Amino acid sequence: MEAVFTHACGLNLGPALAQAVLKRQNGKVSGYLDFGDKIFTLFKKKNKLPFECSLCAKIGISRKEHVLEIKFRPSYQLANLDPVLLGQDFANYAENSKQNSYDQSVYIGEWFVRIDGKSQKFAIKYPLPVGGISLQPFKLGRMYDILSHREPEADIQVFSHLKRYGVVQEFTKEMQQIFREIREIDMIPYPDGQNGMIYIEISDNQRIPLYAFGDGMRRWFFLLGNMIVNKYAVHCIEEIDSTFHPGAHALLSKLLVNYAEKFENQLFLTSHSIEFADTFLNALYGEDGLIAEKDDDPVRVFTLRNSQDNRIEIWSLSGHEAFEKRQKFGIDLRG
Repeated sequence: MEAVFTHACGLNLGPALAQAVLKRQNGKVSGYLDFGDKIFTLFKKKNKLPFECSLCAKIGISRKEHVLEIKFRPSYQLANLDPVLLGQDFANYAENSKQNSYDQSVYIGEWFVRIDGKSQKFAIKYPLPVGGISLQPFKLGRMYDILSHREPEADIQVFSHLKRYGVVQEFTKEMQQIFREIREIDMIPYPDGQNGMIYIEISDNQRIPLYAFGDGMRRWFFLLGNMIVNKYAVHCIEEIDSTFHPGAHALLSKLLVNYAEKFENQLFLTSHSIEFADTFLNALYGEDGLIAEKDDDPVRVFTLRNSQDNRIEIWSLSGHEAFEKRQKFGIDLRG
């Protein structure tokens, strides 16, 4: 998922580093060596400088290839991480940038990225500068793990957009299909005039803060809300079935496909649950499925497995094919 998100970032290094390097540790880094080590882990081959990798996406009807090339040359300060690299050509910050006497950060290395004929070179320092590095991405992208809905301000950003564009009531009706106790979603300001929490009015006229509900309701609000907020985007959602009651999986599956089409989003979903995979496929291709056999198939199912020679093998099926193979042969679609 990090690879998909990094490709969407394109030349926009800041979000790519934040997601692929820092997010897994909740942004906690003990020092520049820890930060550098996390960057090292992004690359498979680490015995020769610069470290390199490439990511390719085929987009549109023409299947045009967009290759993202990444190179990283660490600074000499990171030599202690791997003595095998000693003696090779490390990056030298003094050769690339003017040193600021007030800058107490540590130079980590040089990051080079290229896509579609455009390239950018960055001097990476620890800690990352406030505000980060911001350039126009290749494509708008968002990535969500199983706890992203708990991030501060996450719900408020979604509600603000829904309120601004007058779709709170419509969104509430869709949530009521699963969470029948919901009557209204609103934000109540505090007496001092500051914005308050998002409240859910339930059937007995009580108003309860959204954060007080279970992760299922909160994640539903967050994920589907973000698909409305971030249109024309790539959404990478890890463990899509997590936190949701199994009885909600069928409706969730249909709404994901509907929202992807309605707001022109592309979704990358992961799951280790074969039960969810069956529910997802049946909701789309079963007797009362959303997608008829004559319709264009918007779903691809990818199964990743390690081969005997320790390479990653990818098995790709259309949604219809995956449904039929599960029905007829019970093939395990998990890696």
